[in-house]
Amino acid sequence: MTKPVFYIIGLLILSFGLAVILASIHSQSSVHAQSVASVSIVKGSSSPSIAKPYDPSPVTIKPGTSVTWTNNDSTLHTVSSGLPEQGAVGTLFDSSLIAPGKTFTHAFDKAGSFDYSCTLHPFMRGQVVVK
Repeated sequence: MTKPVFYIIGLLILSFGLAVILASIHSQSSVHAQSVASVSIVKGSSSPSIAKPYDPSPVTIKPGTSVTWTNNDSTLHTVSSGLPEQGAVGTLFDSSLIAPGKTFTHAFDKAGSFDYSCTLHPFMRGQVVVK
């Protein structure tokens, strides 16, 4: 083979290696780009008179964002996808019981509006908007 052929082959190998490295760097930065939003289960939220048991609600996030709910109340609560009258509560996500001071986190990968409620206190309702 002649020198130009070796140079072309060398450039192709170098280009491929550079593409692999850049793809690896991009995928790593995408993982680190994920963010977290926080929602409070407010103090006294087990009372039907509380207008906003989850705060903020709705919470608007981008796809790939995780939402962490913190139980700032003195009683047990849940964060369960869906609303009781719509059926299928807890099919997308379900925290189980969250003790006071504890948290639950769920990642939202797809765009849409996601209603949720507390299975112990069905009047407690919130929404995550992913766009």
